[in-house]
Amino acid sequence: MSKINIKYNNRIKLVLLNSILYILTVSTVIIPLLFINFSPTNGVGHFFSNNLSYGLITIPVFFYFIVVGTFIYKIKINPYIVQITSYRMMIGFLRPKDYIDIAHTMVKDYSFFNRPFSLNSTLMIKIKTDSGKIIAKRFNLTLITEKEFKAISKVLDRIIVKNN
Repeated sequence: MSKINIKYNNRIKLVLLNSILYILTVSTVIIPLLFINFSPTNGVGHFFSNNLSYGLITIPVFFYFIVVGTFIYKIKINPYIVQITSYRMMIGFLRPKDYIDIAHTMVKDYSFFNRPFSLNSTLMIKIKTDSGKIIAKRFNLTLITEKEFKAISKVLDRIIVKNN
């Protein structure tokens, strides 16, 4: 088990995704509204007032990402511990972070779930506590790649086999 050393996160991908989302929303909703309200007789204001459909398409996309959420995750598995953190990027300050820092011996099972119509997947890890209780902890992972998925599965499978 000494060759286990995995570190994955998606911070750069999510910063890029959310930046594009914010730029799209500002350029198709906020700027046109400013021109329509403050300069309606100007050519640009007239153009935006005739093409409101672009903003009407962008608003549901923006609210979809707010409701479904984009989650920043950090996964670190070394020969001794499993550390996983997941939290919502846009409105993450409203909830505490999902976090575990456990020894390999506490991991009993895991599974991945893909969410339909979403960029999110869920990693569920079953943990055995000191009192013998088994607790399921779920982590939302946005934009996890197939390579990361396979590497995490392979390592967690090795840990579970070693524990049994």
